[in-house]
Amino acid sequence: LASMEQTHASSLSNSAADVKNVIVQGILSGIAFDSHKHAAFYQAIQSLLQQSGAALNEDDYNQIAEVIQEHIEIEERMIGEAKTMLGSLKDKRIQHLLTEIYNDEVKHHALMTRILEAIIRREAIFEEDWWDAIWQDVPFHGSPGG
Repeated sequence: LASMEQTHASSLSNSAADVKNVIVQGILSGIAFDSHKHAAFYQAIQSLLQQSGAALNEDDYNQIAEVIQEHIEIEERMIGEAKTMLGSLKDKRIQHLLTEIYNDEVKHHALMTRILEAIIRREAIFEEDWWDAIWQDVPFHGSPGG
């Protein structure tokens, strides 16, 4: 499935590049980025199924903590900017796109915060920690909603 998502993402990116309408191009490019993310998640799933994965050492913890902290700060700024813009714009098309961005930023911020907390504790990050970090705030916890 990972290779299928990568192929889909590449195809969508190439198609988006040929589109002259900036709005459609942006939406298609965004979906292509999501497909790249999905491919990475499928690779993580494969790793979990094979029960493979390298343990983190102290340098890994420090480097990851620094990178994640920086991204958390960026996400906080982006959440604030998107929220401010949402409150000031009346165009429904723009509001819809900004709502998508805002929701992604909130989700990313929550995930990064939970990962940073696990890293700061210097606890071994087990499969359950990653599972909780990824799915804690997702409705239906990744299963089909219904």
